[in-house]
Amino acid sequence: MAHELMPSLKAGDLGLVAGILGARLSGKRLADLGFVRGAEVTMVRPGAPCIVRIGGRCVGLGSAHQECIELDPLPRN
Repeated sequence: MAHELMPSLKAGDLGLVAGILGARLSGKRLADLGFVRGAEVTMVRPGAPCIVRIGGRCVGLGSAHQECIELDPLPRN
């Protein structure tokens, strides 16, 4: 299965975090926010910044951080 990056998700799309690309500091910041391998992400509002739901809370991400997050897409419920 091919990984997608966060900006490819549309509102309501789900994904599992497959990995974090890029700088070490960005990776640590994203991990602190809950973006760890296997975490489920729901796109609430695409764009820059986007809003995603992860771990029971909503998080806003700018385009630079979105480009670092690799996802395995999941089918909608």
